[in-house]
Amino acid sequence: MDVISFAMCSWEQMEKGFDCGDINAAFMDIAQAMYLFDKGLSIAMLMFTHRAGSRIIVPGQILRLANLKGKSVLIPHRFSIQHMLVHRLLTTGKLAIAGENDGQEYVSIEAVPCSLMPEMTSADPDGDIAAFICPGPFGDTEIEKKGFRHLLISRDLWKDHPGSVFVVHQDLINTKDQSLGLMVRCLLDGARQLDRYMSSPDTGEKEIHDIQKVAAAFLSLSEDQIQKSLKTSGIAYTPKLLLPDMNILNIVLDYMSTTMQVMPAGADLDGFVRPEFIHSALSENLALENRN
Repeated sequence: MDVISFAMCSWEQMEKGFDCGDINAAFMDIAQAMYLFDKGLSIAMLMFTHRAGSRIIVPGQILRLANLKGKSVLIPHRFSIQHMLVHRLLTTGKLAIAGENDGQEYVSIEAVPCSLMPEMTSADPDGDIAAFICPGPFGDTEIEKKGFRHLLISRDLWKDHPGSVFVVHQDLINTKDQSLGLMVRCLLDGARQLDRYMSSPDTGEKEIHDIQKVAAAFLSLSEDQIQKSLKTSGIAYTPKLLLPDMNILNIVLDYMSTTMQVMPAGADLDGFVRPEFIHSALSENLALENRN
């Protein structure tokens, strides 16, 4: 199976790609994946691909949470884990949210593609945009250029919170199961090598440097920016955190459907999780490590 990877401009574009058959697999936000599955999109979740790793970035004049009052916060998508984190942060800080607390000085939440967030915030003449939240490394390049700073790292709001998941069109499970198994093993191997490089950057292994170079080219960033983002995100290769966990999925689903009321109530996830691929890959890795 040939694998052609490319970056999408928005979550909406990804949804359309699955609908029309242009996309067969994707790294997608967990909340959006559950929403699309419940809506009838024929996808299955094979594994978590990272946990935590987002950050809230603010202009220099925003010093504390109270400074967000009366302003806007940018999120990647209505159905995103970042939306849930911002909602929990604002309600815990007793800040009113537009649409939920009309008549007060509220905080507006606006969905914007991650790639546009830094530009929109820096080109905001009235200072209406007070913060944006996105996965690293989006926004990191603007920290030094435009005087932005990290207000919060997402792991401070929910340690090891879910982020993106690897989903595939369900047809692939029936027709390309061996190729999918190989792909999951390759993802684990790449993550393990990159983690080893981050903990010991002087290893000089060509394969590890190649991974970093590919990541930089894919995201249109320098290798230094990729390395810095990985160090500040707190993400590490932790195999057990890659396993699908229905308890975590239900936490997200319940909060977004009841407290936030953005996800449909009673969403059905039966058949959504297919953990056999990641279980098999982790078992093979463990057996290999024991032999070594």
